[in-house]
Amino acid sequence: MFIRCVCGDLKGPTYHASLAEAKNFAGICIRCQRYGPYQLDELETVYRNHQKLTVQETPGTVPPGRVPRQKECLVLHDLVDAARPGDEVEITGIYLNRYDQIANAKHGFPVF
Repeated sequence: MFIRCVCGDLKGPTYHASLAEAKNFAGICIRCQRYGPYQLDELETVYRNHQKLTVQETPGTVPPGRVPRQKECLVLHDLVDAARPGDEVEITGIYLNRYDQIANAKHGFPVF
């Protein structure tokens, strides 16, 4: 999504699920040196079908006493609604770390 400052500066593309989340990560405007206010630029923004999945290790493969690890996975286009809760899936893709600035400020250490 693309967001535009009141002064006209365009920021983007940002890959966030909501406008509020994008505004939090926008930071300071380069042109007017203020923190917004920002508005969604609907002409530049491209909308697409996506789904966020939480993928978890199979409980049978985890050693006793440990909790299964989990990761969030974002699927696009024809993969949306391909898996249902409880299905075993095999995922091949690109792993990206996303820095979470809000969680960093709340916890006091880097959160990815």
